[in-house]
Amino acid sequence: MLSKLSLGINALLIIAVAFLFFKMSKLSTPNTAELLPANSAFTSPDGPKGAVLAYVDGDSLNAKYQFIIDKTKSLEANYNAAELKVRKEYEKRQKDVQDIMTYAQNNKVSDEEAALYEERLQQLQYEMQQIEQQQSESVMKKEQQLQLELMERVSKFMDGYAKSKGIDYVVNYQRNTNFILYGNNAYDVTAEVIALLNAEYEKEKAAGGK
Repeated sequence: MLSKLSLGINALLIIAVAFLFFKMSKLSTPNTAELLPANSAFTSPDGPKGAVLAYVDGDSLNAKYQFIIDKTKSLEANYNAAELKVRKEYEKRQKDVQDIMTYAQNNKVSDEEAALYEERLQQLQYEMQQIEQQQSESVMKKEQQLQLELMERVSKFMDGYAKSKGIDYVVNYQRNTNFILYGNNAYDVTAEVIALLNAEYEKEKAAGGK
């Protein structure tokens, strides 16, 4: 049967790949960010020294970015529809299998009939394998398209965001990856990134975008 797709889209792994080596122009005085906390290194009078490294909490992004929430629901619906189709096709063929087995048990079957029944059973099995594969590939393709769309969306946003803040690198922080063992909260831009991403997404939806 179709394997259950993972509902947690690993957005921050995408961010880590896309932005780990995201190098901007030489840092000048950074713009003041109203949404950043007062203790942020980006709002200090002298600004951060050297290369500026910020991080985003991937678990929070997965949980709070409305685009991911909406698209994951859509992906779940696609999975459920595929699973339902496979189940219905299985039930139809299961009746044929049961009829063949019942007949073979209650009647004397010739070698020729047995060969025909065996061929039919093999055909039914092949049909189910093809249906399962088609539905699985269909759901997988939609998931891959979503991952690409997410990567493009976040990449485009982070390009402008990092430049506007004078940030040189944006890296991933997730509790189960141990990529960052310690992070100063002054360099945590998660809340602002999620707020701005959601605002951008809500504006697209209000304008009739997908």
